[in-house]
Amino acid sequence: MKTLEQMPLGEYETVIERFIEEAARWDGSLLVETFFDAWAALESRKDQVEVQAEVKGDRLVLAAPPDSSLRVQGNRIWFQDGRQVVIRLVTTPMAATG
Repeated sequence: MKTLEQMPLGEYETVIERFIEEAARWDGSLLVETFFDAWAALESRKDQVEVQAEVKGDRLVLAAPPDSSLRVQGNRIWFQDGRQVVIRLVTTPMAATG
């Protein structure tokens, strides 16, 4: 299967015209079964994501595997949907013994 970038211009234009024609005929309806099948497929993709943490001096440094869907830098984690998690390293004073 070719990507749009790999298609010759004439073939690309034909594909786009066909898409526009079919989109113009579509009434917006979707079979309930198709909707719920797609929803179930998306919901089942709750993959576990690993993040490694290392304390360097007074900083927390995070890392994700290269094939991860997360972007990690310093103490921040960015999800694909744009949300961020910022992790702050908190130190507590040691209790005096005596």
